[in-house]
Amino acid sequence: MKRLVDEGFEIEVCNSHLIVRNVPYVTSQRTLARGALTCALSLDGTGLTSTPQHDHTMYFAGGVPCHRNGQPMLNIINSSARQTLGSMEVDHYLSSKPEVTHRYENVYDKVVAYEGLIGGAARSLDRTANARTHAKALVANDDSPFAIPDSASARYQIGGVNRKLKGRVAIIGLGGTGSFLLDLLAKTWVTEIHLYDGDQLLNHNLFRSPGAPDIELLRSFPFKVDYYAQVYARMHTGITPHRERVTAANVDELGDFNFVFVCVDKGSSRREIAEGLLRLDVPFVDTGIGVGLEDDGMDGCARATFIRPGTPWADVQKLLPFGDDSEGDDVYRTDIQIAAINSLNAILAILRWKRWARYFRDERDEVNSVYMIEGNNISNRSAA
Repeated sequence: MKRLVDEGFEIEVCNSHLIVRNVPYVTSQRTLARGALTCALSLDGTGLTSTPQHDHTMYFAGGVPCHRNGQPMLNIINSSARQTLGSMEVDHYLSSKPEVTHRYENVYDKVVAYEGLIGGAARSLDRTANARTHAKALVANDDSPFAIPDSASARYQIGGVNRKLKGRVAIIGLGGTGSFLLDLLAKTWVTEIHLYDGDQLLNHNLFRSPGAPDIELLRSFPFKVDYYAQVYARMHTGITPHRERVTAANVDELGDFNFVFVCVDKGSSRREIAEGLLRLDVPFVDTGIGVGLEDDGMDGCARATFIRPGTPWADVQKLLPFGDDSEGDDVYRTDIQIAAINSLNAILAILRWKRWARYFRDERDEVNSVYMIEGNNISNRSAA
């Protein structure tokens, strides 16, 4: 990349896409014009461009690039159609493989090869036509919330749909389900993730949480929110820990969030939070699991319930369990938690949020999903 800039190419990097501006080309009228080359960057884990490059193709924004005689460069034009790649509109999909290796050793070789094919024809009409203008230094524009380059969005061309998830979310409760939720949220384009939990992280918590523990971080018995905020800051910016339980006294702090995930195991706490979020018009998903020993094996369920603003309280009472264990709550009669069910519970919640955000298609608009271990089935209850 530095070599391209040093040679005078007008290079931009936008959300893991490379853009080369002011590339000269020949039009069908045998006149000169300028367009732009672009492609998703192939990156390694540190954000450096990978060697060799995994994709040999590029896109061109502009008119049809032609040979000196005005005939289209069908030798490199794979297809032509206006589409969006990353943050820019492109017109032509180009494909040109190196003859021997069939892939470019690095991004420098790739850019120089394509500019040579398109710009070379332009220079046959005007020897001064060159993409090496020395007009600009490297321009970087990345609005992703990640601490590392998001090469996945560029690779699969899903940057546009990923931006539907931008906003502020909160997780209430960083136990098994809440910690798995954070792991999934940290890989999305959500702008801010706020963590609420007043408990310290203890050894048994680690066996129903994602990843392997960092022993050095655990020596001081950290609060769950501090530990997970520090771990996931390696992946995602904008993670804020709050060492507090959410109660009726502080629930109004959640009024500015776009969405909330509730992962508590006490019915009375669930009631206070649900009452507050409904009053504040904040949509939320409430999660819960009930697993117990049955006939020398474990059986039970995982539940994800979506509550949208304006839901009548009578309906909320039918959907959410507000009783505590001591009050004979049948669904939450035990507190066995295992990683497989906690992670599934988090997945049910994250999928419902993404359907609400129109990231995924949603034709059912369900308000309650319950996975039953015995039978391996999911029961959905729609809003209707």
